Amino acid sequence: MAKNGPGDFQSMKLALTIDVEEEGLFQDQYSSGDAPTKNVDELMRLDPIFTRWEIHPTLLVSYQVIRHPRYQESLAALAEKWGAEIGLHLHPWNTPPLEPLPYPEPVPSELMPKELLAAKLQTLLETTRRAGIEPTSFRMGRFNMGRKMFAVIQETPAIQVDSSVAPFRKYYGGPAQLGFRTDPYFPDPQKILENGASRLLEVPITIVPLIPGFGRLLARLDEAAVFPKAWMPEIAAKVASLPVQPMWTGLHRMKAAVRMHWRRGGKVLTTHFHSSEIMAGGCPQHATEQQVDWFLQKLGLLLEWLRTECQTESTTLSELGALYRTNRDAAG
Repeated sequence: MAKNGPGDFQSMKLALTIDVEEEGLFQDQYSSGDAPTKNVDELMRLDPIFTRWEIHPTLLVSYQVIRHPRYQESLAALAEKWGAEIGLHLHPWNTPPLEPLPYPEPVPSELMPKELLAAKLQTLLETTRRAGIEPTSFRMGRFNMGRKMFAVIQETPAIQVDSSVAPFRKYYGGPAQLGFRTDPYFPDPQKILENGASRLLEVPITIVPLIPGFGRLLARLDEAAVFPKAWMPEIAAKVASLPVQPMWTGLHRMKAAVRMHWRRGGKVLTTHFHSSEIMAGGCPQHATEQQVDWFLQKLGLLLEWLRTECQTESTTLSELGALYRTNRDAAG
């Protein structure tokens, strides 16, 4: 694949991102109080895989993790060892300031005051900076990136890259992220799922439509309420798309998605998983050590194939941001 890469890319880029966060979220526990974070210690299980295949991940950290000095030290050590980047992962339900709102948790960002969202982001940013880290990348919890939250990060000079868009997914509180591009793009600040002139680079996680343009059709059907609202996420996720996400599907389906993305001119693969998914009991799918081992084996096989057969080049989110800005500036 690498010999005839599209555009200015000599090979397809791989951005592997990990949401480094507290436990309990897979049990729908959105407490505003302290949360257990022992899963962070399990990140070292990734070291043999990342070292062998020269993976430079982006570690997107939540407030409940980065506020602990011991994790500040261990994450900094991993970042140095792996050539990794440390970015921000905002969980509004337990990041100060905490204010009661008349909605069930997790409260969608579009229902929160913009000033409160900005204050929470500032808490996370300042806590990370006190750890000696200058973050420039961001992901919103539960991929809940609406116009209001995008305006907040657009107005935060430190943030250069966002990765809060999950194509073909629709979560509680929206927005429905059904019909738009799969590769990184500079959004329209008012219509963040469309191309525009934002200073921020948007890096969606890679979920490939089985038919080009099918996402836009699903979006129109969703707006017209042609199907029951509960059906659309299932149709989009299970019928209309293939994810390159190791927690969501099998190895053969991920390979098929990569090939399809490449044939259509795709330049970037962005995959993600959660730190709690590499701890036994950290998520429903990985209740045992054996299940965690199976996941790590699948991840290793995927990365081996991407590296040896596809000649992908590992990159961080901020490195992608710099590359895309250079290309945009060169294009005038």
